[in-house]
Amino acid sequence: MSGSSSSFVGITQGNTNSSAIDAAVRRNLSDLGTDVLVQVSAVHAGNGIVGTVDVTPMVHQQTSDGTAVPHGTIYGVPYLRIQGGACAVIVDPVAGDIGYIIISGRDQSNVVATRAPALPGSFRQHSMADCVYVGGFLNDAPAHYVQITTDGVRIVTTGKVTVQASEMDVNCNLKVLGAITATGDVQAGSVSLESHVHGGVQSGGSKTGAPE
Repeated sequence: MSGSSSSFVGITQGNTNSSAIDAAVRRNLSDLGTDVLVQVSAVHAGNGIVGTVDVTPMVHQQTSDGTAVPHGTIYGVPYLRIQGGACAVIVDPVAGDIGYIIISGRDQSNVVATRAPALPGSFRQHSMADCVYVGGFLNDAPAHYVQITTDGVRIVTTGKVTVQASEMDVNCNLKVLGAITATGDVQAGSVSLESHVHGGVQSGGSKTGAPE
């Protein structure tokens, strides 16, 4: 086997069997899809269930002379949601986010479609088409966040915080810097704000006594 230049940048093949095997192994490895940083181009929400994203790999391919060859878009990639049973933290990705794809060793299309155990959709292996998206890398500073430190927990948003529950218990002192509006009654101890009465009331300029 005569000496030649490899198709991989910075690699030169000799005329030995080991160099030929090495080149063949490298060539096969280059055909495998590998985990890589990606950018979200579109989000397909799942109407409650976890949806999918379309992503574009950010690390380009390159030819033997170093020319960049951008990847195409990968469509319908399931994204990560922190969830256990019916309990979840929902922070769905948005277009422009930077994240990471994890490549599956086998065709996962049937499992993604049915959300149940299934045979591989084909005999392909280590393909970028078979991946999942994990977000939260190299993104800008957030405007809405929950920050947990040893000093406590901060909830920050430029919008409104809504708590929807059957009941809420606050087991601590509560300080409110702002007005409080209630559509129902407010009770302090045994005293109702809406229905309490005052004793010792007389007509004229006298003031009422303390609530009963």
